[in-house]
Amino acid sequence: MAIYTVRSGDTLYLIAGRFGTTVERLAALNNITSPNNIYAGQQLIVPDVPGQTPPGQTTRGTFATRTVRGLRYVLVTDRRQYARGEQVQITFTKCNITNRTITLRYSTGQRFDIVALHGTREVWRWSDGRVFTQAGGTEVLEPGECRTYTATWDLRNKQGNYVAPDNFTIRAFNVAENLRDEYVQTVIQVVGPGQVPPPTTEPCPRENIIRDPGIEQWRDINTPVVWTGINIRRTRLSHSGSFAAELGARANRLATLSQQVLASPNRIYRIDFWARENVRAGATARYALEAEIRLYNRAGRFVGRVDPNYSPGQIPNNTYEFYSFTTGVLPEGTYRMELRFIFYGRFGNDNSVIIDDVTAVCVR
Repeated sequence: MAIYTVRSGDTLYLIAGRFGTTVERLAALNNITSPNNIYAGQQLIVPDVPGQTPPGQTTRGTFATRTVRGLRYVLVTDRRQYARGEQVQITFTKCNITNRTITLRYSTGQRFDIVALHGTREVWRWSDGRVFTQAGGTEVLEPGECRTYTATWDLRNKQGNYVAPDNFTIRAFNVAENLRDEYVQTVIQVVGPGQVPPPTTEPCPRENIIRDPGIEQWRDINTPVVWTGINIRRTRLSHSGSFAAELGARANRLATLSQQVLASPNRIYRIDFWARENVRAGATARYALEAEIRLYNRAGRFVGRVDPNYSPGQIPNNTYEFYSFTTGVLPEGTYRMELRFIFYGRFGNDNSVIIDDVTAVCVR
C-alpha cells in the first residue's frame, strides 16, 4: 500500500485508474461512505502500481512480483551477481490487495519456502533440515496487510558443495493449503572470482536519520509537520518531550504514521521506537500494529519491504516498551526508505496505540 495526497480536480474514478484499482476498493480501504466526497489535500491509502523490475534499478539487484488469488507476492534479492563465498539475501512478501479478509490455512508450522534451481533441477531448498511443528494453523490478512519472510543461501548445493558459475532461478512459495504450487521467481547469476565489484567499505553514518523523532511538531491536533498520518492525533502521553502520536483516533479504523528518508543500498539500518497501548476503562482491544520499512528507487518505484509485526499482546497497557528491528541488507536501487506504522483497528476495538521517540540508524 502507498499514501496518495488528493490534488485539485481528482476524483476517486481518476485515482483508481491511475493506480490500477477500483472505486469500490479505494472507498473500502479509506472508509469512504460517499465516493464523491473527497477533497484536495486529503490523504488516501492506494495500492502499489504493479510492475516488474523498477526503472532505475541497477543490474546487481533483482525484483519480481506476481498476484495470486488476491495476494501480491514480491520477491527481492540484494544483488544480481554473486561469487563463491558470498550469500544471497532473499526477501519474500505476501500482501492482501483485496478489500476483504483473507484467511490462509497451513497443515504445519511452515509458512513459506524458497528454492534455488539450476535449469529444472533443484539445488537448494530453505526448508531442508528445518523442523516445523506438525500442528496446523491459520494466518489472517486484513485488506492491505502483509507478511515478510527472509532467507539466506550460501551458494552451496544439497551436497554442501559450492555451485558452479551459471544462472540460477530463485523461487518463493507461500505454502498455504491450495496455494502450495503457486510461486514468484527471479534469476541471479553466480560468477567466477573477480567478476563481482566489491561491496562498499565506507563507514556508514551513525546519526539518527529520522526528522522530528519525538513527533513534537504539529500544525494542529491531527496534523504533524514532518510526519504523515491518517486517523492520528497529538497526545501528551509521551515517552519523552511534550507530545507523541496516537494511532487510532477512531479506534475501529485504519491509522498510519509514516516518514520517508534517504537510504543507501547494501546497508543495514536499525529501527528503534517506543510504543504503548492506550487502554480505556472496560474497553476491548481488537487491533494489530505493524511497523514496516518500504524501499523506493530514484524514480519513486517500489523496490522492497521489511515488516516485523506486533500484536496487542506484545504492547503493554498504559506503559511504554522499547522495540527494535533491523532491515537486513537493502537491495541495489534503494534510494529512499519509508518507515511506516500501521494500526488496524477492527470492529469492536476501543483502544489505541501511541508511538514516540523513533530512530533509524545505519549499522553496517
